[in-house]
Amino acid sequence: MCGIVGGISTEKVRNFIIEGLKSVEYRGYDSSGLALVINNKCEVYKTIERVNELDKSFESSFDSFLGIGHTRWATHGVPSVKNAHPHTSKSKLFTIVHNGVIENYRILKKELQAKGYVFKSDTDTEVVAHLLEKEYKITSNVLEAIRLTIKQLKGTYALAILFCRDQNHLYFAKNRSPLLIGHAKKGNFLASDYLPLLKTASDFVEIPDFHYGSLSVSEIELYDINGNSIEFSYHQTNLKQEALEKNNYPHFMLKEIEEAEQSVRFLIDNYFDGKKLLFDKDLIKTLKDAKHIIFLGSGTSYHACLTGARYFRELKKNVDTYIASEWAYYPYNNSKDTVFILMSQSGETADLISCVKLIEKQGSKIITITNTQGSTLARKADHVVFLYAGIEVAVASTKAYIAQMTALVLINAMIRNELNIFEKLEEAIVSQRFIIKDHEIIKKVAKEIQNSSSVYFLGRGYDHDLALECSLKLKEVSYIHSEAFPGGELKHGPIALIEKDVPVIVFISDHSTSDAMRSNICEIEARGGKIYVVSTQELSQEGDTYVIPNVRRFLSPLVSVMFGQYLAYYVALYKNLDIDKPRNLAKSVTVE
Repeated sequence: MCGIVGGISTEKVRNFIIEGLKSVEYRGYDSSGLALVINNKCEVYKTIERVNELDKSFESSFDSFLGIGHTRWATHGVPSVKNAHPHTSKSKLFTIVHNGVIENYRILKKELQAKGYVFKSDTDTEVVAHLLEKEYKITSNVLEAIRLTIKQLKGTYALAILFCRDQNHLYFAKNRSPLLIGHAKKGNFLASDYLPLLKTASDFVEIPDFHYGSLSVSEIELYDINGNSIEFSYHQTNLKQEALEKNNYPHFMLKEIEEAEQSVRFLIDNYFDGKKLLFDKDLIKTLKDAKHIIFLGSGTSYHACLTGARYFRELKKNVDTYIASEWAYYPYNNSKDTVFILMSQSGETADLISCVKLIEKQGSKIITITNTQGSTLARKADHVVFLYAGIEVAVASTKAYIAQMTALVLINAMIRNELNIFEKLEEAIVSQRFIIKDHEIIKKVAKEIQNSSSVYFLGRGYDHDLALECSLKLKEVSYIHSEAFPGGELKHGPIALIEKDVPVIVFISDHSTSDAMRSNICEIEARGGKIYVVSTQELSQEGDTYVIPNVRRFLSPLVSVMFGQYLAYYVALYKNLDIDKPRNLAKSVTVE
């Protein structure tokens, strides 16, 4: 993985590809490359530098009406020029870029080596390039060579393919890795994300799994794995190119933290008409009738699932929550009577897509909560709740988490027929504004902890859920080791980690556990730990670090989490780190 861009057009495509690769830089990458078909030959350029350096690496006169580009996060082979995409076949007939993981590449590689194919990289992708050439030499048909090749592949792939002797077609194949077509008057374009296509195309085609095909300037051909021609339809997207602008903010992460109120209001605008909530009635009936609900998510989305499960337990529902990658290998209670709620900002999380296969076999209902229309998880679901949070560019999720929490609150309110939820959300918005306006204390805390080797977070109930999320944020962008614990577990092991001046951040927003949390604070202070208390106004005490205006207990994650988001941001800022693109992380995890 990480980003694919390609196009065939009546206009030169080099600039489209370069700008498209820049638009997906936020997903993270360690190398980049580009291939252009010029005079029936594929000209390939690669670098382990940023896309700007790729653009400078070849003469401006080199351009073409057909080309592909790629940004790579290493999955097979270390970051290097030889492992960067595109990769070319033995006789330079095919040049390809690839997202995904070919699980059986070692077996295929041995078979190809036995036939005299020499490998120049350590990647699984190069196997595909050589396979294409091998099959083409047998069939003399590019599309048939692609079909026969993908039939041999086990794993995930989004492939953009150049047949270097053909200046009139761009080829592709897809299975369980994002890839879509953008159609415009001047040509057809490929990308693994909507963003590279927004300035150029207005009509889009989602490529189904186990499908392949070709693009010319004016035509799109799509085939299934058996070679049957498939009809397709165009759709549009509500994503806007403007979301890629920082609007005078130094970083996207800061901009997106301060879009918290917008994240709440957009959901209200889309799901409330002033009189009633507008979620699909069948969705609400499915949840009301559910005997068992299982939440599945990864990373930040998993933390949203934890709180969502609490909401539904208050409706007297039997609810479980699992990390998607764990449930995919150790499925529990996968029966027809179970309703699954899948949480994914991108809608392309590979671990969740793996879960879907198991769920579908049992015939259980799937509800997807996602920020991305047309995504794989949206298409696979029986019901979809869109977050309408807009494009989230920073790798560390902030506003999408708040949107996920808001969506869960609103769904829960519709089940309860609770229209006064909007008054309570307005209270939360007031508290969000307070934090945005006055977070100098958070900056001070960030300066104090920036050189710490470890930082711990503590909370109970909803506060433990948000402690997990705040700990993750700090890890992601500051590279400081951090863990979050339930307050009641402190004496069951974690207290052994407390020593002089170790920072411990404690959240208190619940009457029922406030006294117990204060006892935890005393235990930590007695062992020399440095305590920072984040409390709501009615539960605050003299000496608390940061006091948030009163907010309902069940809405505290929408507000108190902003303390942790700002804290992570400023620690990374003071350490002079790449805040929007932390090392080793990708925005959308599309490989297992």
